[in-house]
Amino acid sequence: MPSSLPIPLLWGQMFLQGIPERIRPLVMWLFVLGEPNVTLPGLMGAFITWVKVISLFCLVGWIGSWISAALKERKVAHGSWLDIAALIALVGAAGTMLLRVLETTERIPVYKIGGVYTVYLLAFLWAAIAFLWVETGLWKTIRAYGGKWDVAVLVGIHLALGLGLAVGFESREANNAMTLTNAIPAMSMVEGLILSIRLAATYMGYVVLVRVASLVLVELFSVRLRRLYAIASVSVIESNRRMWAPWVVITVFLVVLAFTHWFLQPPRPAEMGRLFVGTLTLLCSLLLTVMITLLTPLSLPQDIANQTIYTVVTKPVRRIELIWGRMLGFMTIVTGLVLIFGIISLGYLWRTVGGTIDATEQAALKAYRSNRLTESRQLREQADQIRTRMAARVPILGSLTFLDSKGTPHIRGIDVGQEQSMREPRSHIEGATPATGIWSFGIVPDPYSLRGGGRPVFIDRRIPVDSLLPRGSIESLLNRTYELKYEIAQAERQDTSSDAAIGKVKDQSANLARARDELKIATDAYTKQKAQADDLEAKAAAAKDAGNEAEAQALLRQAADLHALPIPLEMTFNVYRTTKGRVGEPVYAEIEAKNPATGAEYRNIFAIREYYTNKQALPSSILAGSNGSLVIEIRCISPTQYLGMAESDLFILTPSGNFGVNFMKGLFGVWLQAMVLTAIGVFAGTFLSWPVALLTTISFFVAGQVAFSFLLDFTRQSLLGGGPFESLIRLLAHDNQVSDLTPTLSVVTAKTLDAIVMPVMSRLVYIVPNFSALDVSNIVADGFAVSWRLIFNNFLLALAYALPFSIAGYFILKNREVAA
Repeated sequence: MPSSLPIPLLWGQMFLQGIPERIRPLVMWLFVLGEPNVTLPGLMGAFITWVKVISLFCLVGWIGSWISAALKERKVAHGSWLDIAALIALVGAAGTMLLRVLETTERIPVYKIGGVYTVYLLAFLWAAIAFLWVETGLWKTIRAYGGKWDVAVLVGIHLALGLGLAVGFESREANNAMTLTNAIPAMSMVEGLILSIRLAATYMGYVVLVRVASLVLVELFSVRLRRLYAIASVSVIESNRRMWAPWVVITVFLVVLAFTHWFLQPPRPAEMGRLFVGTLTLLCSLLLTVMITLLTPLSLPQDIANQTIYTVVTKPVRRIELIWGRMLGFMTIVTGLVLIFGIISLGYLWRTVGGTIDATEQAALKAYRSNRLTESRQLREQADQIRTRMAARVPILGSLTFLDSKGTPHIRGIDVGQEQSMREPRSHIEGATPATGIWSFGIVPDPYSLRGGGRPVFIDRRIPVDSLLPRGSIESLLNRTYELKYEIAQAERQDTSSDAAIGKVKDQSANLARARDELKIATDAYTKQKAQADDLEAKAAAAKDAGNEAEAQALLRQAADLHALPIPLEMTFNVYRTTKGRVGEPVYAEIEAKNPATGAEYRNIFAIREYYTNKQALPSSILAGSNGSLVIEIRCISPTQYLGMAESDLFILTPSGNFGVNFMKGLFGVWLQAMVLTAIGVFAGTFLSWPVALLTTISFFVAGQVAFSFLLDFTRQSLLGGGPFESLIRLLAHDNQVSDLTPTLSVVTAKTLDAIVMPVMSRLVYIVPNFSALDVSNIVADGFAVSWRLIFNNFLLALAYALPFSIAGYFILKNREVAA
């Protein structure tokens, strides 16, 4: 039995060729905008996906509201033959699920009628009956109680239904027409109908979305800033008057902060900065989350219960102003608290962690003066490791591939059985063998796209050479000479034959002459500056031989100023030891960096320090002429040991940003979480009593912060052990999550319930906000810079969650009786 439809993107790329050229863009856009599983890359694709999701929920909400009115007004469910048929269809749908489970567990054979699976026929039968029942309810209710725009929406969704069916079946015909020539699977009638329904549902959602957007736009043009400001001010005053919430939060923060250093003991000195930064960010997040969770769901329900909302709704205040004004007031409190927390936290970090760095460096200097060189070196390394985390590093990542002990290329290395990270699996290479971890920088093929002989997909991992080689340095001039040589060689390869256009030949000749002149100037500048640096280094050596150390150091500094700084390279590897070896003896690794364009190389052997950042400095000349490309190879040279690595474990650093600004970016992630939670709390308060609204807000936060990955597994149907009911049986029977269960009555019943529940639960992933995606505190705690691009994307993500919740709250508040 087929489990999925042909890949829609394959349809768009393959048999779109059979469609006339003039309408091909229209058909492509109809498919992209209609198929829920197809989108475009980048920000535009994310927006299209968001619109699809919102439109589908608008469709469900619109139909649900009118069906609720139909039930309330007894337009349906009054004992007619259609009501009885709908009830039979409901029971039949559950029976069809049971039949499907029995077939998949091989308790009964798979039945077909006319070549079509029986479960498909039954499913379409029950769906058709439900469709007729809903149709009857919609037409009767809208004709009796709806306006002209409601009738227009109803007609529009039927036209959209026809469009979806037409596009879907035309897609099937085009697919089957190209099957023989392009070796793509044929699409059956059932698959074509399913595709048509998916497209139609999205198009119908767009019709309802247009209606919803028109109503919101009317409200938006009526919004006045003075009324928003007044409602926001009242919300701030009430928050202070009822619970003293901001002052309680500040007090708790200061009390916890006063005793934090008593309980925070880093396992290693290098982890001190990460521990303190992560703890302070977590403390801010917890306090703000608790405050928002308690304030926002209680605001509107208490006003409705106390009847104080009459003083607002009886005035010329729009319902949407009431929603947005309260959100604005609560977010004003959050903004003030985030600024206060950020300033206090930065002062605390500079006093504790920064003070520890200064004290460690002073101790290292004292040990050096006392001729305790080993202790001094260890203390300097400890201070450097702490400072590494208290930074805003900007890493440049490469693409990681492996060679095994026989020199055969692989995407992954050896799995030694250690716990793997779901985000980034870690592989190992064997020591004293040709096994190698290779990081490739530049425009490189994605190694995962090459599996199974697929067409390579190239990814951009280029090194920003200009930012690492300052303008005017020797290496920058050398890089410019290489660039001009590449440009000249490319110009010479271009076709300058007599059949080319005369103007084009003249332009090429002029560009070639200009490049040659620039090359001569750059070569002369490089030669002159290189000779100047060599002369300074020779004078420094002579001064040192003469015993004038101060003069030698001054000359060396002058020579260094003519060069670019070495390229910083950082690595965080782990070691899997198969033998203990000598106590305290490190595992050694070899690094080899090579410029693939010029052949320049760098080699070194260094000791791996586990749980620490291993640092190397590549000569800046290795980037000259690289065009952003570089290959770095790591080999373990200690026999019987394994070196573990992931793609993000090795990176080149560009100039870092400011830690204080980076820390505030981390708190901005907390602010975004609070904004989404505020929208959810206000939304819940529009139609629920305050205890239920409070529980609803808490549930949304827990689901989005803790269980979002679990919901994603539901969506992908990749849960080990099956659905919740099947997992419960495995738990009670002490069965593992991999082996197949014997298809007993209880197992079949559990799988049937899972088949009913899981499609509904999997859709929660589109409603529950992904709070963990907004959290960038781990990036800050690890000492990496949070890019402005990530901040902007997270802001759009938070807005994409908060805006629909606030608008849904507006419609609920508009259509409910606030005196209830």
